Amino acid sequence: MADIASETFLSQLKSLYPVKPSYRENPWYAVAAIAFSASNRPDAVPFVLKYAFNDLEALSAPDEDYVFVVRKIRDAIFKSGMISGFPKVGIGHHSAINALVALHAETPKKYCDDKPLRNTDLSNEELTLRGQEFFNQTYGETASSVQSLLHNIYPDLGYYVTSFGYGFGYAFMDVTSPMETSFAMISALIATDTPRQIEWHLTGALRNGATKEEVKAVRAIAIEIAKAAGITWKGDIPDL
Repeated sequence: MADIASETFLSQLKSLYPVKPSYRENPWYAVAAIAFSASNRPDAVPFVLKYAFNDLEALSAPDEDYVFVVRKIRDAIFKSGMISGFPKVGIGHHSAINALVALHAETPKKYCDDKPLRNTDLSNEELTLRGQEFFNQTYGETASSVQSLLHNIYPDLGYYVTSFGYGFGYAFMDVTSPMETSFAMISALIATDTPRQIEWHLTGALRNGATKEEVKAVRAIAIEIAKAAGITWKGDIPDL
């Protein structure tokens, strides 16, 4: 049992995020699932799902809300895997891959959607256009300098980030919104101790529609989970 994901701890994490009128508008559970995955505790992801399902049961929510929660966690972890790593060795676990395997295994069949979320037939040109648009939206006035840094180091790195990282991965918005995509990045970056990128994406989340209160809540949730998982940081964690 993932003792790290106790009901008490999950309740504490949920309380950090601003109260919303609808459960669908509160992505705390996706942020938590990412932080556990990125902190190399994918075994905790099913407990986040179970907690969210208990919340939905208490609200007498319809079946589509349960499917919504599963899809949200699934896509959020997928997006975060490009930061925290899909395979990650440690304690016999792998990061995003094992988190997604655990999520799938513990999802009741009637709420499990095994169909691909993304269109795998898009051309490289289409992916690049989508990726560039979301990259520009996320980085704002700093987009050109950040992208130039990537291209000037290695052109194929810049191409990969724009076309595949952003175009295929992050720019898909049918399940997680631009704001929630930024949250996925922040949560994974905190667990992997990458302060430069944390700073970029804290402000990127604001550009993508989040409030300062929401961004600070996501940061706090990720820090609490990473601490509980034994993550340590070399320096201070950036804040708004």
